[in-house]
Amino acid sequence: MDFLKRNFLFLAPMAGYTNGACRRIFRESGGADGCVSEFVYCRAVLSEAARVFEKMAFDDAERPFGIQIFGSDPSEMADAASLIEERLSPDFIDVNFGCPAPNAVGAGAGSALLRDVPRMSKIVSAMAGALKKTPVTAKMRSGWSLGEIAVPRAALALQDAGAKMITLHGRTKSQGYSGDADWDLIERTARSLSIPLIGNGSAEKLAAGSLRGSACAGFMIGRAALGNPWVFLKVRGEIEGREFTPPTPAERARLALRYARLMCDGRDSGVSPENITHIRSQTIRFLKGGAGFKKARVEILKIKTLDELENILCGFF
Repeated sequence: MDFLKRNFLFLAPMAGYTNGACRRIFRESGGADGCVSEFVYCRAVLSEAARVFEKMAFDDAERPFGIQIFGSDPSEMADAASLIEERLSPDFIDVNFGCPAPNAVGAGAGSALLRDVPRMSKIVSAMAGALKKTPVTAKMRSGWSLGEIAVPRAALALQDAGAKMITLHGRTKSQGYSGDADWDLIERTARSLSIPLIGNGSAEKLAAGSLRGSACAGFMIGRAALGNPWVFLKVRGEIEGREFTPPTPAERARLALRYARLMCDGRDSGVSPENITHIRSQTIRFLKGGAGFKKARVEILKIKTLDELENILCGFF
């Protein structure tokens, strides 16, 4: 993990949101130091399911970059990690031990594994043993419920199994995204480890003093970054004692247009319906809160081509 520096800021992996275009925007905006792919099921990797490698693909401009996988079988996870290393050479391969979604938990993966620390360790150990040079990292929640807190015990077990970095979301599986993240627990866990710990869970709401004095090697920001890549600049400013200047409507529009062009990959028309859906929703997120947003939103929801979007956004410049 040689790329890590003090107060490193990661964009969290978020299924359906953090595609390649989104990640490029966050890196180009100057805030996020690193990104992680949307999570991919290990069996989809092994079967080379349709578009799975496309989903994991990344540009060198996104480095340092990690690919996140989930599953419950140590052997399958190790084989999937080896295939990813061979084909894509990411900077690290991350294990998802935190997703509370029914599809992950139902497969005995994600946050379901917080109830089986020995299996978590076996997964990390198998992956670390299978990879030639790529570090294994893990993202986890604090436990299954407030009555079943897994850290720091589970984090220490993963460290012993070969994990080179851990990201800890300070909420339990049962909490989902409600309530406050337990940053006292995150700090205690960070101090108990000899490997870097990345704090996650409403990090953008922490006081400047808490950010500066944290035992965490860095922070990961997820939902607060949706449509708001400037949140990383705001957090960085608080850490370094610099004032943050909010983006102007024109800056918001330019970023939205850059995202749309990345999604279209240079095409002006004939863009897939799936891409247009992403472009509409993300453009609305980028513009939300700025002057002229309400009027533009109505028109953005109607677009079918990049040209139509450009005509709308040019009104902000």
